Amino acid sequence: MSYIQPIFTRGCRYRVKQSFKSGPTSAFIAGEILVFERDSYSHYDNSFIYEFRSESSAETKEWWLLEGQSKELWRQYFEPLPEQA
Repeated sequence: MSYIQPIFTRGCRYRVKQSFKSGPTSAFIAGEILVFERDSYSHYDNSFIYEFRSESSAETKEWWLLEGQSKELWRQYFEPLPEQA
C-alpha cells in the first residue's frame, strides 16, 4: 500500500464542478476556484487528503478520498484550469 496517491499538481488551479462536503469540515461550492497545495495520508482514517486554498477567500479546504476508492473520482468534483500566462 502506497501512502502517496498523486492526483493534483501543486500550484495548479481547479474549478469545483458541483457543491459538496468532504472530510470533517470542508464545504466546496460549485464554480469556486481553488489552488492545490499538498496531499497527505491519514492512517487513522485510511484516507488520502488533498489540500486546496480558495482563491477568493484564502480558506484552506480538504478533499478526502477513502483508501480503496478510485482516484478517478476527482473528475466528478474538480475541473483543471489552464495555466495563466
